[in-house]
Amino acid sequence: MAREIYHTYPSGETLYAFIRQKSDDTVNIQGTNNFEVWVDGNIGTYDHPMTDRGGDYYTVDFESAIDVDTVTVYRIEIFLQAGGSPALDDIPVAQGEFYWDGDNEIDIGVIFNSNQTVVNEYDESTPPPVTVINESVGRV
Repeated sequence: MAREIYHTYPSGETLYAFIRQKSDDTVNIQGTNNFEVWVDGNIGTYDHPMTDRGGDYYTVDFESAIDVDTVTVYRIEIFLQAGGSPALDDIPVAQGEFYWDGDNEIDIGVIFNSNQTVVNEYDESTPPPVTVINESVGRV
């Protein structure tokens, strides 16, 4: 897979993403499977530069070095870079959660619907109305 992290923002800007473990809020060191407690002076090792794909659309691959054996939840933060390199006063533009199985992004719908059983608990001659909730969720 590729380009798992994406965001819409006016073209011509510089965006980057941070990847944090939800379990302990540690941040990924770019190009590695290592996470550490945030250190201000290391901001340049945390950023994952996004590519402007045109049409106000930016992407970056989820860090391929991150290797897990079970589905793990990460928090993604996207920032607008103001100067020549990532800085502590850059403006955050998006954030969200990302489910990763070590090889691919996991669709949250698959997690919610897996290993469940549907039980018919009504008289089929008069079935109750079915309510479907379809919520549009923004992505980072």
